[in-house]
Amino acid sequence: MSALPQQRGLVARLLDQLQTQGRLVASVEELVKLSGLTLTAVRRQLEHLAPRVVRLPGRPSACLVVGPEHRVRGAPPVAGWLDAYFHLRGDAYYLGLLSAAALHGSSRQAVQVTQILVTKPLRPVDIGRLHLDFYVKTALGKTPLTRLPGMPAPLAVSTPEATALDLIAYSHRIGGISRASQVIADLKPVMTLAGLRQALAAETQTSVKQRLGYVLQSLGWESMAAEVHKDLPARLAVVPLQTHAQAGKLVGKTCQPWMVLDNIGLGSGRE
Repeated sequence: MSALPQQRGLVARLLDQLQTQGRLVASVEELVKLSGLTLTAVRRQLEHLAPRVVRLPGRPSACLVVGPEHRVRGAPPVAGWLDAYFHLRGDAYYLGLLSAAALHGSSRQAVQVTQILVTKPLRPVDIGRLHLDFYVKTALGKTPLTRLPGMPAPLAVSTPEATALDLIAYSHRIGGISRASQVIADLKPVMTLAGLRQALAAETQTSVKQRLGYVLQSLGWESMAAEVHKDLPARLAVVPLQTHAQAGKLVGKTCQPWMVLDNIGLGSGRE
């Protein structure tokens, strides 16, 4: 049966209305409810709206509105829709690692990759030219977050200090501890002792704190390194600085008071 005249283009008009409200993400179920059309009819109209609308992966089924200014890239910047997408999925998340560091002032992040911390495994996602990588963090709910001013929509971002801890914890997935140290160095203008105390209280892995303390000391940040040391237990196991060093590379100096085996010579320039 052919669509009635008033039904033709109805989904497009609804998406226009949502976009004027600042919304770029809509579930297919919501569009069915708002339009009064069948699920099949809504999906058919969405298919004819590409590249203006792209499908988002996962459940519930949802779509992303792509404005004319973003169609060359195939998607708008994630800051405008990531929060709405995860809210729709009912999943916790935050923007972290190199992506968070970039928002906090680091110039060392490749902006075409978006790094997101989540509570369960998710496959990488490509939307247009955007690439989203996901990293599982069990204690995600304890991580201190911030909402930065000037964002086009709400966006959960790890604080600079929590970002520094994550950079250490996931260093093997972002290019190694040397790169993590370089990025942390960029965060110095925005890191505070109060923020560090809050981030340390949320961190569950002592080994990550040990490595961060050693990195901060290697950077010459004595007061922040001392703050980390106060949070450590009296007895520490020896941990390698580079956690995924190749076989035969686990040699080096065990550095006090961190009990960190510097197997890449990170602190050699300060000796």
